[in-house]
Amino acid sequence: MAEKLACPVCSAELTFEQILGRLEADKAFDRLVAISVPLASLVLQYLTLFTPPSQRLTNTKKLKLITQLLPGLEARSIHYKGRDWEAPLANWAAAIEQMLTARAMERLTLPLSGHSYLFAILSGMTNKKEADAEAQREHELRTGPRAATVNGPASVADLVQPPAAPVAVPRPAAPAPARGGLSPTVRAMRAQIAQAKGQKS
Repeated sequence: MAEKLACPVCSAELTFEQILGRLEADKAFDRLVAISVPLASLVLQYLTLFTPPSQRLTNTKKLKLITQLLPGLEARSIHYKGRDWEAPLANWAAAIEQMLTARAMERLTLPLSGHSYLFAILSGMTNKKEADAEAQREHELRTGPRAATVNGPASVADLVQPPAAPVAVPRPAAPAPARGGLSPTVRAMRAQIAQAKGQKS
């Protein structure tokens, strides 16, 4: 016969296994809430998809299901179909909401027996993201790089375009001659020549 202990709060008699199970459940729920409170609420709604008709889901079953999801939720990734898939928390929320909507529209076979349906949605989201990124890379290879950055050319044509011809800088105009005839410079030169001739004579 299993030894029973008294609950310190309500004095109810509990087995040691029941107490350990409760502690494990509390620990798992704390981990779930630490990830995201709104997402934790969605996960609890997701667990109802495993409830058999006219029955209640046992705490042991709930703990097992949550424990199976926690590694993927904490790592933001899942392992499915032989590979790892990126699974941000936003994708988890969207996938669970999609399943809850499918239940409301009676498009989901219940009760669920595992997480394959959820993981299929999550992997599909990541697969679409990867396919879109690959299509964008192929498009850029066919059409060339996108519009230029601040420090780069706008297109491939800019790389082969010859440099522009240098712009000619106009020379400053010569000073206009002074009014009344010759400029002062010319008059000074003529005066020097005349003086030199006078000295020779």
